[in-house]
Amino acid sequence: MPSPPVAGVDGTPADGQTFNVTQVKSALLRPGEIHPAGTSKAEVYEGDINQWAGLSAGWADCGAQVNSLLEELRGLHGPRAQYIARRPMTSEEASKRDASRTAVGFERVASLPDSQAKRYLELQYQLHKSCPSYMRDTDGAPEAEFRAAERLTGLGDQAILTARGRHTNPNDPANSGVSWSYTVEVRIGTVIVTVDTQEAEESSPDGAVALAAKAALRVRDTLYAQAPTPTASGGAG
Repeated sequence: MPSPPVAGVDGTPADGQTFNVTQVKSALLRPGEIHPAGTSKAEVYEGDINQWAGLSAGWADCGAQVNSLLEELRGLHGPRAQYIARRPMTSEEASKRDASRTAVGFERVASLPDSQAKRYLELQYQLHKSCPSYMRDTDGAPEAEFRAAERLTGLGDQAILTARGRHTNPNDPANSGVSWSYTVEVRIGTVIVTVDTQEAEESSPDGAVALAAKAALRVRDTLYAQAPTPTASGGAG
């Protein structure tokens, strides 16, 4: 999949520089930049990336093939800031006090030591490749879930697109399509930018990649403003 070109910073004087939680927070997009309908921030978190439950969530049903990858992932440490962008509630949602469908996007910015930042994306890629499908245990009948991953080129120093799919009619998979949600993670030096459009009804891989490019540019402009602009580089396909 083609990516909007965003130069990385590997090989510049700023290569290897890490950032604190205040700095990574300053590099987040505003809600309206994540999605035109975004007006507020929700579930705002700051702290160590290792303290975020979502870092390794959703893999419990994949079995032993992902255990070593998860163990290594949980050993990574670095400051992160993240939030979910939400649109205003409709009058009906407000009357029910139900904001469960108002999320329009998610962004996280984290800074890890250089070797960990590079390893983080590889671990996420290998996790998705190691568990392409599995049965997810639910309160009702087990549901099939699917995972996929793709390396992106030209987007920062390293980037991946990951996807998660679920049957739209889990009670009758034979007559069900698969609904996909998309996440893009980009490394710019020691900074990892993660954007997720899974809460948006119009979620698409192209939309997730475009949002990631916007977020990556914000990181470059905010955290690496003094770094010379290098030639764009990316991971191998």
